Amino acid sequence: MNSSWRIPDFLDLEYFFIQDKQLEEEEGAAVLRDRDRNLYLNVIGGDVTDAEPEREWLIYRWLQERRRLENQEQGGQALLPGRMWYELYGLFWSLFSFLALASGAGLAWSFLSYSGEQPVNVSLFFLVFVGFQVCFLLLLLFVWGYRRVRGFDLRSSLLLSLVSRGLNSFLFKIRRYGFENMAGHRRSQFAGALAAVRTRGKGYGALFSWPLFLLFQLFGIAFNFGVLGVLLVKVASSDMAFGWQSTIQVSSQFVARLVHWLALPWSWLLGSASYPGAAQIEGSRMVLKDGFYHLISTDLVSWWPFLCLAICCYCLLPRIALFMLGTFGRKRALKRVSLQRPDHNQLLHRLLSPRLETRPQVQGVSSDPLPKTMQREEEEPRTVNGELLALVPDELFDDCDTAGMKQLCQEVFGYGVAGMLRIDDEYGDSSPIFSQLRPESDGGCFPLLILQEAWQPPIQEMLHFLRELRLHCGKETVIIVGLIGKPDPSTIFTPVTKMDLQVWREKTAILLDPCLQVSPLVKR
Repeated sequence: MNSSWRIPDFLDLEYFFIQDKQLEEEEGAAVLRDRDRNLYLNVIGGDVTDAEPEREWLIYRWLQERRRLENQEQGGQALLPGRMWYELYGLFWSLFSFLALASGAGLAWSFLSYSGEQPVNVSLFFLVFVGFQVCFLLLLLFVWGYRRVRGFDLRSSLLLSLVSRGLNSFLFKIRRYGFENMAGHRRSQFAGALAAVRTRGKGYGALFSWPLFLLFQLFGIAFNFGVLGVLLVKVASSDMAFGWQSTIQVSSQFVARLVHWLALPWSWLLGSASYPGAAQIEGSRMVLKDGFYHLISTDLVSWWPFLCLAICCYCLLPRIALFMLGTFGRKRALKRVSLQRPDHNQLLHRLLSPRLETRPQVQGVSSDPLPKTMQREEEEPRTVNGELLALVPDELFDDCDTAGMKQLCQEVFGYGVAGMLRIDDEYGDSSPIFSQLRPESDGGCFPLLILQEAWQPPIQEMLHFLRELRLHCGKETVIIVGLIGKPDPSTIFTPVTKMDLQVWREKTAILLDPCLQVSPLVKR
């Protein structure tokens, strides 16, 4: 994945895909083909320097142009999901930092309020500001290890899911003023983009979980800075005294050994002055019946370096390390995002494939002067998406013209046809079909096209077959259900009605498969 991609880019990409899907349903696929081919010929193509431009670069340039056009259409005030996410994530970044800093400082200030009558209880301070955080980090480490062993990732985390849903609700509430200025269809497209990211989570991996993870770590870092800041200010500006006490009969020697072990991470570098010794621990022990006036000042102040360094070593540094880990994880998740889904493939097909028909020019998609009508392009059609394997039902196989199938796949989907397999037995036993699907070098299979008659609604056996096919081929393999209408005496490749297409899309939508495409094989 190109390093230019950021999370807001994927949000906007999903938004435009949803917009295009609605436009295709209302005005037909030819409108999209003309618009995107125009963008490539008049704008994007001028920036192409390589004979075979990278897929990621082309999609990114298309996204930039769509943003520009959307902004022009909205008079420079276009509110896109990516922009909203970017602005609000920055707001949360500042809000979390401030709240964590204030809560850490406030809590530490209340603990360190020293009236001079009784020293600050080191045991309680260490338990609240170090012990609880260490326990939380150990719990986090245990949960992470458990999820790794069980093969779960961040997306299945209940805590992150709940917080994410809460944040999303909050985002929409505080940006309601922006939505009020939107038309109804744009609001639904906007919400649809966020929903698409959630339902297509398999394609994005843990990409959208890492920002939340980073916010948690930012909260922890700011909280500890708040505690440390107040501790240092109080030590520098007032006469602080620290002592320890316990109802449990704990000897000073035991506490000294415990402190010695706790100080090991820094004592090798800073020496014994960075933590209280046995004599200072004995001298700072508070016993109520003896009062506090016999305690020695040098022993009472010997604790604060230990407390500061314990917060740094056991709380602040782990949070910083987790923050860096989260930043690395987010970058790795960005690189792993695949732009091989059917939506991406169809976009590349529209950009790179020459038009073969003459039709009126679509107005308003570009500010550049364009011809009033489309002219047939001289260039031959291209198989921009590689080759696929066609699965043809037994009742259609003998009437399926191979040359016609290849031409339609190339024109409609941008794929060549590597071969055709016969499906029989009404999807009862799929093992003979699966045995013929050859895995490619990356472990997946060839992209697949399943030819289906649209006037026959998808039955449960068909949906079960698609699920099994996905399990066999891998989650990244593109599976296209190519629909045809009722065969006539001359050909089986007839157009599909809108009603039949809608039924197939609604029925297959329950599979929640981001790499499954349901489209007519024949243009209307």
